[in-house]
Amino acid sequence: MGTTGARRRGQDERVKTKASIGVDIGGTGTKAAVVSEDGKILARAYKATDVHAGTKSIIDSVEDLLAQAAELEVEIQAVGVGAAGFINAATGTITFAPNLVYDDPKVAEALRGRTGLAVTVDNDANAAAWGEYEHGAGRGSEYVAYISMGTGVGSGFIMEGRLVRGLTGAGAEMGHTVIDAYGAQCKCGLRGCLEQYASGQAITRMAKEAVAKDPGSSILAFAGSVDAIGGEHVAKAARQYDDAARAVLRRSGRALGIGLSNIANIFDPEVIVLGGGVVAAGEAFLGPARDELAHMTEQQRRRPIRLAVSELKDDAGIIGAAALGRHEATSPITTRADRGPGSP
Repeated sequence: MGTTGARRRGQDERVKTKASIGVDIGGTGTKAAVVSEDGKILARAYKATDVHAGTKSIIDSVEDLLAQAAELEVEIQAVGVGAAGFINAATGTITFAPNLVYDDPKVAEALRGRTGLAVTVDNDANAAAWGEYEHGAGRGSEYVAYISMGTGVGSGFIMEGRLVRGLTGAGAEMGHTVIDAYGAQCKCGLRGCLEQYASGQAITRMAKEAVAKDPGSSILAFAGSVDAIGGEHVAKAARQYDDAARAVLRRSGRALGIGLSNIANIFDPEVIVLGGGVVAAGEAFLGPARDELAHMTEQQRRRPIRLAVSELKDDAGIIGAAALGRHEATSPITTRADRGPGSP
């Protein structure tokens, strides 16, 4: 009896690694991982997203990782999900998603019902911002702005160690702040949004316009056809000192710099972290952004703002979602809207 008890205690003592699961769901793929308390990825899962059943895609990924965690003798404490769109983080409900249909918009409730774990659902940029704040380029800062430039432009802001979500969870959307009132039409309904100049889709649009004026640009040679042009072809041409490509990235970078100046005026962050695939374009893009921000900051006699490139890179979303899930499990989200009118 004593030997059996000792063996059980030994088995229990081995199950000591505590972790959470982070999920980053996109229009094409759902990335997920088991993440330790110190931000290390212990196991991964990737599945193609069912665009008509987003919630099912999340549940499938989480159940896959729960099985892996059991084999690794890892104790899962919470689940965090980062999703594109408008999220009611207090209830874990998807209120609007541009590229996905969620078979059950009450994602947190559905996941809790399947796993019995604490679940947090938030905007994907908020999750990535939290990842950089806890484990990446924002470590040690209490005022962190995160801007992600991929297909679109996402953002997340942390002030005094708390995410800025706004009344309904749709706050801090810098991608849809206007930098040119008469500029390009945005899908959101406005004109001249930052997203129309500093995102991957914007660079592609501007590159196609540039090639129409300069068919000899190496952008076209790298892409093979106008329809095939993408941001990676622009970046590659810019590295070969192609004038049209460098002009596109300079215009995009300057637009980003204006957006960063707006962030400085509104949030006064200690550090702005830049993430997303567009950052890979390098100095042809980042240099003009940095110069424009420095110029505008100097004109206003503001203190210099530190810019940093994401340390977590493509894993910012899953590491951040896991860390946010663990954090919110002990500090539940509440908003005045949830508490009702007249509440403090």
